[in-house]
Amino acid sequence: MPPKIKKIREFRKVPDTSITNEYDTKKNAIRAPHLMLVVGTRNTGKSFTTAKIMHQAVDDGLYDRFFMISPTYTSNRKYWSFMEIDDDDVLYPSRESIDEIIAKVEGERDEWDAFMMQKKLYKDFQQKTKNRNSIQSLNIRDLNMFIDAGFLNEDGEMTEFEPPRWKREIERPCQSCLICDDVLGTPALNNAPGLTTLAIRNRHIAPLAEPFKQRSALGISCIFLSQTYIGGGGGGQGGLPRGLRENATHLIFFKNKSEHVMKKIVEELAGSVTPAELEEAFQIAIREKHDNLMIDLFPKCPTKQYRRNLVEYLVFPEAEAECRCHH
Repeated sequence: MPPKIKKIREFRKVPDTSITNEYDTKKNAIRAPHLMLVVGTRNTGKSFTTAKIMHQAVDDGLYDRFFMISPTYTSNRKYWSFMEIDDDDVLYPSRESIDEIIAKVEGERDEWDAFMMQKKLYKDFQQKTKNRNSIQSLNIRDLNMFIDAGFLNEDGEMTEFEPPRWKREIERPCQSCLICDDVLGTPALNNAPGLTTLAIRNRHIAPLAEPFKQRSALGISCIFLSQTYIGGGGGGQGGLPRGLRENATHLIFFKNKSEHVMKKIVEELAGSVTPAELEEAFQIAIREKHDNLMIDLFPKCPTKQYRRNLVEYLVFPEAEAECRCHH
């Protein structure tokens, strides 16, 4: 006998879902900020494919600042020169390098919060000083505040000042991306304190004093390039840390001849994608040495879960039936 269903009145209110901590992206762009793993053996095209992703991001104006942790940045500079990364934002992998990047992002947050406070102060100043009489009627607190801000001199007279302007052309909290290349086996991944922070809450790095559109934090996109997904024998030794694998939003795989590794990939992703579809997607997408398959674990639409070489969607019938984007 089936159970009876009895409805109750509680638990009807829904939380605010307007804050997603996502950057605005175009229809076929990769959702950001993301945690992306790019996995392939030597010379399969990891750096080349990552550079293509970054080229599109630059064309879309997605990021304001790029960071790199890599011991081989100088030799691979040709792939990254178009990003115009500041030399101070390229770090050699160390136990502290990820924490240093997080500190730089938090510094960007502090600048933005200070700028927004300055804008509010300027707006308040405009409202309270519409004419000379209004200036003379200012209370001591406002008068001192406007003098400290440089809007008035010590005699209470207006100074020649510029309205607050953001340091970049686009006025928004910094949108940034970190690329970690050739860091496997370095202190940057081996129990580095900042790695867990990035893996668990890359979208929530540097919380804002006040939300900006759908964002309550700066967040940061992260891309990890690696020659191996897991280490030998099924453990994590020699492969990407489990924390990164479990929190990844996007994975890009190149040709892999190891049945053990492929079995592990299918096993770990079984909760997010259909194993049979994933195996078929691998077979369709990866034919030649430099072919790759991107798996989007949080796609904008079910039809956008799989991409071949970035430029082709692999759309399965079930996803087609659930399409939300009318591709």
